[in-house]
Parts: sequence; C-alpha cells; structure tokens
Amino acid sequence: MKHLFLSCILLSFFFFGCNSNKGNTEKLDMNQLLSENSEAQELEISEESLNSIIQSLPSPLEIASVIKGSDVPFNEGLLNKTESQENFTTDFEKSLAMGLYSGNLGYINVYEKSYLAIKYLSAIKNIADDLNIGQFFDFETIKRLSENSDKIDSLIYLSTVNFEKMDQFLRSQKRSNLSVLIVTGTWMESLYLATQVVKTKRNEQLIERIAEQKMILDQVLLIVSAYKSEPFFADLLASLGELKTEFDKVTITYNYQEPTTKEVNGRLVIVDNSTTSVNISDEQVVNITNVIGKIRARIVSGSAV
Repeated sequence: MKHLFLSCILLSFFFFGCNSNKGNTEKLDMNQLLSENSEAQELEISEESLNSIIQSLPSPLEIASVIKGSDVPFNEGLLNKTESQENFTTDFEKSLAMGLYSGNLGYINVYEKSYLAIKYLSAIKNIADDLNIGQFFDFETIKRLSENSDKIDSLIYLSTVNFEKMDQFLRSQKRSNLSVLIVTGTWMESLYLATQVVKTKRNEQLIERIAEQKMILDQVLLIVSAYKSEPFFADLLASLGELKTEFDKVTITYNYQEPTTKEVNGRLVIVDNSTTSVNISDEQVVNITNVIGKIRARIVSGSAV
C-alpha cells in the first residue's frame, strides 16, 4: 500500500507537526523566545515558542512533493548515508544528524522507496537509543498502523504525541537544546535536497520554495541563538549566519488583498486573497546552494559545523 510509506515519515511528523504555514510565519522576538530559569545565566526556549516555530516550518513532505513534481528521478546519492552514523560522537552531533535523517525520510517517502525507509528508520532508532530517547519510538505499533490505510490519522496522532513526550522528557533533563538541533537538522536537509535538485533541473516552483526559506531561517536563527553560549551552537550559528548573508539578498514582498467570503458545505469561509511574491536571481540560488552544501558536508563528515 502507498500508505505504508507514510509511516516512514514518522520523524518528520514528530518535528514538523501536521500543518505548516508556508511562509506565513509569525515573527517572534528574542524576549518572547526565551524564558529564564532559576539561574539568570541559563536560558531555555519556552515550549510555546518552540511549538510555534515548529508549526511554521515546512514539512519535508511538502518540499519533497515539489521535488518529485519537477520530474527529477529519485537520487539515492543525495541522501546522508546511514554509514555516517559513525561520524557522530557527541549528543549535539547525533541530534543534528537525527534531523538530517528525518529530512531524508521525507524525500524517500514521496518517491516510495520502502527498502530505504526501513534502513533510515533503523539509523534514527539507533541515534535515539544513544540519546536515551528511544523509548518514545514504538516501531511495532507504527508498523501495525501503517499497514492499514484507515489508521493513518492514528499514526499521525501517535507521532505528534510521541514528539511532545520526547520534548518534555528532554526538558525535564535540561536537554531541550537537543530538540532544537533535531528540528534545525531536518529543515537544513530539506533545503539541501531542494537546492541539489534545482542544480539538476530548473523548476520555478521549487526555486520559489527555496526563496521562501528566508523567512524560515529567521525563525531557526532565533531558537539556535538561545544556546549560543555553548560552543557547538555558536559554531552552528556562525554557519547559519553564512546562509543568512545569502538569503538577505532575496526579496519577499507581501501583497495584501482584502479577504472575501464564500460558502463551502453550507458554511461561510473566509478566503485570504493576499499573496507573497519572491525575487531571487540565478546567482543567489547558486550561492545558497553552495553555502548549504558546504555546511551539510561539514556536518555529515563529523567536522565542526
């Protein structure tokens, strides 16, 4: 069944939820983002702010669907090899890598490569066990639900609940910074895959989706900045800063249009007629592609980000 493959995106649902706002990202300032602990020098992202940002991020399924729609064949060579697990030694590296593998699952799922999905889920499970959060991944239940197309809603619900439990567990251990790395890694891998595909075949819709990541990057920078006093996060922030330098050259314009109403199934629905237009040059696409490629290469090799 095609629905079998949906289970393979489990981790993507964990980190991105079921919906995304496709660029309608609510701006959060640093005062909203950070909540103080008992010690003044320690800062932690509030659960509400993290959830808000997670919901604003595009699902790897969305970007992968656009990739497949560009009629570019599946390319296993774009994936972060599961053998790379050996390169990740610290909890920080493993969390970021867990995010990368989750981004890979979106790509694998859309192209229905079940033989790879099992392999990548196993890699994620191994990392989860290393991080002492493997108990939140009930793969037997996931497999059972995925075999029944009528149980997909239950699968998504289970995934969302499990992520919340995992995040709460990490918070209780004062390790919420790992949740941030998982989320960041998933987003970075989706961007990487999109840019690599555009190198193979130009696709305007995919280029526009890449440009829209300018707004998402601002949100990612906020949550990473919360832990900038930690060396790994400081390095990651510097790398993302390189990416921001290129994205700052991209212009995004919001064109407001008065909303209208229409009747749908006997109910009055408000229609948002506003649009967002992006302006990104070929040179900017190339520069963004090069920067995210270099950052990703450093991550998968186990080098400093």
